[in-house]
Amino acid sequence: MVLANCRAQFTATDFDFVASVLSRQSNQRISVVELLSDPECRDEMLDHEALPKALLSREGQVAVSQQLYFYVLARTVLRRKGIEDRELADYIGALLWQFSTVQRMHSPHEKLPHRFHYIVEMLEALSNASAAEAFLIRVHIGNYALFLSGMFHAWIEKRQQRGAPDPAFYESVGRSSFRTAANHKLAYQLELAQVYGLLAEGFRDARLALNELAQTIWKTEDKPPFTW
Repeated sequence: MVLANCRAQFTATDFDFVASVLSRQSNQRISVVELLSDPECRDEMLDHEALPKALLSREGQVAVSQQLYFYVLARTVLRRKGIEDRELADYIGALLWQFSTVQRMHSPHEKLPHRFHYIVEMLEALSNASAAEAFLIRVHIGNYALFLSGMFHAWIEKRQQRGAPDPAFYESVGRSSFRTAANHKLAYQLELAQVYGLLAEGFRDARLALNELAQTIWKTEDKPPFTW
């Protein structure tokens, strides 16, 4: 399942890239050791405006992991919407990374047999799910609704014209699913209760941030960085 763990999975190449970009900005060599040894220093450096610019250029397309790529870009657009919580940015970065492959997008958890293509299927599955399964499905509904309405907003609006759910539906079901998940004991065990709560309250702002991210990425890429 999606965890707020992008920053925990950065590679040595990622840190080399960050140090290289920031060194050019400050005219002094940023130490990779400095990035690794002090989490607060690392987080401050990851907020530098030079990083998203470098990542969206050809310079950053090959050299870094998806975790760094999506965390920095998610953090950037979320801050523009007034969302400063780094754990939330980490979670949304992980969501983009995980859902960049269609298999992960349609499965709530690797140990569950369910493969969903529509939210209505997920809602129907709740009626026969155990408490733990229901939690995983609820989380997946929230993730799925945020990902689709954020990264594929125009596609949703186009399908709406043919009778499919509109953006308001995705916002409503996403908010309610995250709110329910935030109150589950497993959310506290996974240390995600606060993240789910923030998404329940700020789903629209997070969705708007992802709308901006989708427009930015696909304007600078030859094709979307997703495998479909």
